[in-house]
Amino acid sequence: MRHERVGRGSGTWARGLALAVVLVSAAAWAARPYRGGAVATAYPPASAAALQMLERGGNAVDAAVAAAFVAAVVGPYHSGVGGGGFALVHDAKSGQTRALDFREVAPKGASRDMYVKDGRLVPGLSTDGALSVAVPGAVAGYLELLSAHGKLKPSVVLAPAIRLAREGFWVTPKYQQMATGRLQCLRKDPEAARIFLAPNAQGELDVPPIGYLVKQPDLARTLTQLTKAGAKAFYTGPVAQALVKTVKDNGGVLTAEDLAGYQTRQATPLEAAYRGHRVLTMPPPSAGGLAVLQVLGMMEQLRPQGVPYRDADSLHLYTEAVRRAYVDRAKYLGDPAFVEVPLARLVSPGHIADLAGSIDPKKATPSASLLPPVAGAATSTLPAQDAGRMTPEPERKNTTHISVVDKDGNAVAMTTTVNYSFGSCLVAKGTGVLLNDEMDDFAAQPGVPNAYGLVTGEPNAIQPGKVPLSSMSPTFVFAKDDPKRILLAVGSPGGSTIPTTVIQVIGNVVDQGMDVTRAVAAGRLHHQYLPDELWVDKWGLEPATLAALEAKGHHIRRVDAWGDAEAVYSDPRTNLRYPASDPRNEGAALGQD
Repeated sequence: MRHERVGRGSGTWARGLALAVVLVSAAAWAARPYRGGAVATAYPPASAAALQMLERGGNAVDAAVAAAFVAAVVGPYHSGVGGGGFALVHDAKSGQTRALDFREVAPKGASRDMYVKDGRLVPGLSTDGALSVAVPGAVAGYLELLSAHGKLKPSVVLAPAIRLAREGFWVTPKYQQMATGRLQCLRKDPEAARIFLAPNAQGELDVPPIGYLVKQPDLARTLTQLTKAGAKAFYTGPVAQALVKTVKDNGGVLTAEDLAGYQTRQATPLEAAYRGHRVLTMPPPSAGGLAVLQVLGMMEQLRPQGVPYRDADSLHLYTEAVRRAYVDRAKYLGDPAFVEVPLARLVSPGHIADLAGSIDPKKATPSASLLPPVAGAATSTLPAQDAGRMTPEPERKNTTHISVVDKDGNAVAMTTTVNYSFGSCLVAKGTGVLLNDEMDDFAAQPGVPNAYGLVTGEPNAIQPGKVPLSSMSPTFVFAKDDPKRILLAVGSPGGSTIPTTVIQVIGNVVDQGMDVTRAVAAGRLHHQYLPDELWVDKWGLEPATLAALEAKGHHIRRVDAWGDAEAVYSDPRTNLRYPASDPRNEGAALGQD
């Protein structure tokens, strides 16, 4: 069965109605099982493009790459060809899983203290504008995946993205939310403002109304060049020249040499077992994958018979496990090409047992007692008047995830980003390429929080050619009776909350036996060492459970929502596939009958 895309109406009202139908229909499809391939992404057009590739005989890689390029068009606040990411690719026939790191790298002109003046970080330098731009890797990564593992031609796979860039896409509530949070930043760059904003009644460029059609003809031309000349059309020649000129003219340090020399990196997935299930995830410079394995390992040791649902004592243990995983991140993790990461020890049963054994089952451990923060770190809890308050500001974390399992059992889990919402807010003139602000994922000043309040240490300090640490955690869980058969492909955006989102989805499926739709929708908890707060989303916990956690010494912060988990579950008994897109947002879970 083919799910047809809703046709275009005339006028803003018709476009808005059509959009609503797409979103409601996507939510209705989310719980359906499919006999063929299945996909979950944060955008209905991206899921539709992935499904189109599957129906044309493509595999999971073709579908994921098509979705990624469409996401670059319709979700510029989350990802784009000016960004980068990580991907896991599983080949069902051989049973092999490969990891590809196409994360951005620091330009050769970057320096350790480039955002520090008079001993203090200069606000905004690492998040807004040209100096925040790292060398983008998305184009190289997407096209390498397609060349190495896909079946369809680039002209076929990129066609949906090119069409949407040329003909336009409709502004959604999520677009409005994200653009509102970055409005002033977008207004600073005339090219970004021209493309992503629209005149208001006073003639000022402002957040566009729902249903406004955003067209990107320059980006369509850039994507078309990729179908003809491949990645070199992006990293050398006129497009590269435009990227370099835009960054240089605005005070950045990206050069033609940086672009021409960019290379992706093959990696060996991190591996562990959880309750008999093989789990594969990303290694450093992903810090998220390590956290996933460490926390699952601690929970299995602390609760060997399983985790009772929403049990306060178990939630306390989970929080303490996460706290310790983030301390390890701050102490040890950086780009392994530049620093010695004791990875074998950090994932070893002995180390995980030591971490689990250090947890007091009766009370919370103050974060500062595990790793004393440096001056300026986010050490304090919320003021008393803010306790229990929902965060009013829009989510600013800027990442997206794509999960695909095809009819043959091949799978992709890909997380990709431009970092902050709308990246650096800088568009290379004539190309339509929105550039990342990935330099903020370095420890711009070791021990001082980045835009997500996340603290990392000296191993993640800025160096030319270095890859910044990332929380992105694309993950596969395999069937218990067949360690080569995908059970779950999962990932999420959400900055520092990505690993905890992935951990909880896995726990919901494996420990609670939830169907995947409920697993991605369930309320979440998050701790990240500093600030010393336990974040609970508004669907997270009952008042009595919150009170029990507070009695153990946890500082609770109520958060409106975070993350956008995208997952595909493949039932090993029936071979039916169940895609699920997080109901917190606007995604779509589609599949083939």
